[in-house]
Amino acid sequence: MFAVAIALFSMVGAWLAWRRNPSYSAKFTLRFLVIAGLSIAAVIAVIVAVTNLTANRSAPVAFAAAMTVVVIGSLSLIFILQAAATPKEAKLATVLPASVKLVRVHRQKVYFWAKVFTAMVAACALLALVLPGDIKFIALAFGGMALLLAAILLPVMYVTARGFDRSLTALECDPWVHWRYAPAQWQSWSAVQVARMQAKPPGFVWKRDWHKLGWACAAIAAGVGIFSPGSLLERLLYVVCCCGGIFALVALGVRSEHTLPAKTEAKLRKIEPEVYFGRDGVFCDGGYFTWLGVGFYLVSASLDNRPPASLAFNFEKVVPNPYAPTQPLAIVHNVLIPAGAEADIARLQRELRARCPTAQIALV
Repeated sequence: MFAVAIALFSMVGAWLAWRRNPSYSAKFTLRFLVIAGLSIAAVIAVIVAVTNLTANRSAPVAFAAAMTVVVIGSLSLIFILQAAATPKEAKLATVLPASVKLVRVHRQKVYFWAKVFTAMVAACALLALVLPGDIKFIALAFGGMALLLAAILLPVMYVTARGFDRSLTALECDPWVHWRYAPAQWQSWSAVQVARMQAKPPGFVWKRDWHKLGWACAAIAAGVGIFSPGSLLERLLYVVCCCGGIFALVALGVRSEHTLPAKTEAKLRKIEPEVYFGRDGVFCDGGYFTWLGVGFYLVSASLDNRPPASLAFNFEKVVPNPYAPTQPLAIVHNVLIPAGAEADIARLQRELRARCPTAQIALV
């Protein structure tokens, strides 16, 4: 009962977040729901059919067949839903000349996670070899879970990252505007960005905001205590795990926010001092920010007259939360204006108004 309530709560939050998306339409939403329902039904039917066909086979054969259909079905379902959930105007431009070399900005992150999963599986396999008795099956279980997750997540991450790399490559080949900065100018601008981050008040302070976590944990404890089955000890352990996970995530967020200025400064020293604006988004400070998307989109663009003058782009990012409604997170990114860029800014004004008709564009 409690799990159902959380699921419904999350669905309502996701619906409200999607309702704010500039690409939202009732017709598109209905079409997506029909495709999603049919796809889920098809995957379930295939799983049931394979299970029935292998019911009289040996346990290894039945298990291998079940895992294969789960992986293939999950991948098919994810890719179908990704394609169905992306409106036509939000699809990335990925057509490139054959001679163009793809950038590796996004795929590089996938390679990192591939190494992480490989290390996890190898560590679990090593533990299974050295641990005595039945304890080794714990390591094998964790290794199997990591392998299953890798088989599903890594292909999805790679295909998605490759699409973004193709889009970024296309943007660099044919940009609306391309600005390059002198090393001294870039160094000065980097120092300004770091100083603004350091001056920004923290989003979460333990002494000030502890009660917010307290109320969330109290709600979880009440829901588990009232609706969840099991003994008192089992429910208590579940609450401790949930609340501990929430506290751990908040602590990681606080630490990440504290170290962000130093990480940003180190990152800005390594990247090329340039920025690209194009059909799909803006590439600056080593990051690619798309104008339109299901979970990330432009809300407004304006001039920031604080010295040195810059363009301020306001985005919203949809952040899922298993214990609270899905909410859009405001992200502001500034781009330094070089000297003599009036004509470029005027073009950005025209192009962005045409590309993002619902966003507030006031660059000139």
